[in-house]
Amino acid sequence: MNTLRAAIVPGLIGGVLSVVASWFWMGFVFHSFQRKTPDTWRPEGGKSYLGSSLLHIFAAIGVASLLTVITRFQIAFFGAGMFPSIRFALCLWGALSVPMILEGAIYIRLHPLVVVGQLLDWLSTLVLASAVTGWWLGR
Repeated sequence: MNTLRAAIVPGLIGGVLSVVASWFWMGFVFHSFQRKTPDTWRPEGGKSYLGSSLLHIFAAIGVASLLTVITRFQIAFFGAGMFPSIRFALCLWGALSVPMILEGAIYIRLHPLVVVGQLLDWLSTLVLASAVTGWWLGR
């Protein structure tokens, strides 16, 4: 079975779950802090919500594909199962999400708690996509 076919279902499941997590972090917990920097934000609406949701779903499919490839190479530190897949998510988050979000916060006026929300949002996306994929591959 090719990698994308093996990764698409867990990636979609992780992606849909991550959209819910994203709404929780950015739409519920930290949304009010966006008002502290109103000139930074564009108007929200259906198109922006759809675009954001699709980004999370595509990212989750990408994470599932990467983890599927790594699992097939039998790298013990990462792979199928809950704990190796969460290690994978934490490494991706530390290598990609954290630096990009923090660098953006250096140059873009964002409330510090919005930055925390973004960090938690992408941590949730990566952990959910990896955990679902690790479980899916290990079953």
